[in-house]
Amino acid sequence: MMVYLCGTDLESNYGMATSDLNEMLYADLGRNVNIIVESGGTKKWQNSAMSTRQNQRWRLVNDGQNRGLQALANLQSKPMTGASTLSDFIRYGAENYPADRYILILWDHGGGSVSGFGYDQKNSYPKSMSLERIDQALKNSKVKFDFIGFDACLMQNIEYANALEPYADYYLASEETEPGTGWFYTAGFGKLAEDPTISTEE
Repeated sequence: MMVYLCGTDLESNYGMATSDLNEMLYADLGRNVNIIVESGGTKKWQNSAMSTRQNQRWRLVNDGQNRGLQALANLQSKPMTGASTLSDFIRYGAENYPADRYILILWDHGGGSVSGFGYDQKNSYPKSMSLERIDQALKNSKVKFDFIGFDACLMQNIEYANALEPYADYYLASEETEPGTGWFYTAGFGKLAEDPTISTEE
């Protein structure tokens, strides 16, 4: 599972990305599921692990004995709204943690087919990740996903569904606004770790 975590003001002002990371870490992840996170795009993290000076990659660990963020890589600060930033992350996850199935979650603000996904608080260009940039990133990554999910407002629409169809079996998003805290991760991640062969629909 790959989580693309662009913290922006949701994190710097309210700590909502950190809150969702904690929800992920409270799931009993076991040893059969890898959750890889790329963090960036905020002026302030409300936790002591993440740095605002650079993008970072992490593996979430909760195997019953250890729970926390395992640092994987410190990267230069790149816009989280850039197509190459997303495609590099996806390729990294697939190459370093090969799996029978892949899931991609994009976390941040959303503006639908008009404004696109994401807002990087540190890098002003590109302003957001347009539909064309997301399509480019997914095409360049060459990974097919069980599902692509947007934990962001307004991202469920026919334009995105049509564009993402070649890259995933399912597309999960909200057509309306959603709370800043977004999805509840503990139950879903825990269920997947309990049975990694569970159907995508379930």
